[in-house]
Amino acid sequence: MLPPQTSPAVLRSPRAVCAFALAALASSGSLAAQLQPQAIYPLLTDLLDATATYGPALLTGNPLPPNPPANGVCVNGIYSGSAGGQDVRFPVITTLNMSDFQIDVEFQIAAFPTSFGAPVFMGGHLWRWLGIYVQPNGIVGIKHNNSNLAWSTTTLSTGTWYSGRLKYENGTVEEYIDGTLVLTVSVGVLSTGSATIDNRNFTTNDFSNGRNHNGCIRNVRISNLTTLGVTADTFAYGSGCDGLTLGANGVPSLGNPLFELVASNVPPVLPLVFFAFGSAALNPGVDLTVIGMPGCATYTTLDLGLLGPSVVAGTSATFPLPIPLDPALTGTAIPSQAVSFSAATPLGLASSNGLKLVLAP
Repeated sequence: MLPPQTSPAVLRSPRAVCAFALAALASSGSLAAQLQPQAIYPLLTDLLDATATYGPALLTGNPLPPNPPANGVCVNGIYSGSAGGQDVRFPVITTLNMSDFQIDVEFQIAAFPTSFGAPVFMGGHLWRWLGIYVQPNGIVGIKHNNSNLAWSTTTLSTGTWYSGRLKYENGTVEEYIDGTLVLTVSVGVLSTGSATIDNRNFTTNDFSNGRNHNGCIRNVRISNLTTLGVTADTFAYGSGCDGLTLGANGVPSLGNPLFELVASNVPPVLPLVFFAFGSAALNPGVDLTVIGMPGCATYTTLDLGLLGPSVVAGTSATFPLPIPLDPALTGTAIPSQAVSFSAATPLGLASSNGLKLVLAP
């Protein structure tokens, strides 16, 4: 029997109701244009590029490097060139198109800088052409072309996993946090090196002012061919209990009749998986240990309405979710999560990572 906080309920948001009462509303349509991934570093269990195109990320320290990946790599906030400093350095991405690219990184901040600001993830250790930056008060922004800063009005918190995204196209940068556009800046041409030095690499340090990220990073993805403005996408957060994970087949673009959610690594207890949805106002990264589900640091199931269940085939279950061709849904962000039975948690339940669906053309 499911506990009260995961009992079936209607979705709280009217737009969410429209988005997910879809079986009779599906219509034909095309998928959004696909990015061209150049390098993908999950940093979950190793330092390798999942595309097998580039070499591994490099961990360095003075004298001790960061610990090896364990659901991310964490650095201590001390500048790489100082005593005790650390760095995570990625190879030069020689295929990166500097006129049209996208940078994705999932990050957690352990502590904010005590003064000025600090990088979260920086493109270029010598030229510092573009990166995510954070102020001592938690306001997030960007640094570009060596010393220029621009700030959003969005404030981050420590101890929470965020999905960060930078889109650059012909002189314009867009910054997204958890799928929400927080900053648009005209920065002009980015300088990434000289005739003899190619600086299209990435690091957690800012080598111009001796600052380093204090926290963790994972799921680094470097891609060509971005599209400015809100695009259909999925953003994953946190980690599930007892191995349960949630992903998607396809892109949640308007009019896509084939989109579906996929729960994998389902615990072998009962052949059922429940799929939960909520309003865009929910925050990811909530530790569900407080309701007896240790390690489930994803969306709060307290406010999620359940759909399903779906019968498990083997160790996975799919949930068809055709998207209606409704322009009013453009930009809608819907958090989702999978819940199954488990023998490994005190409540007898496992919840997956969170997955935010952004609906767009």
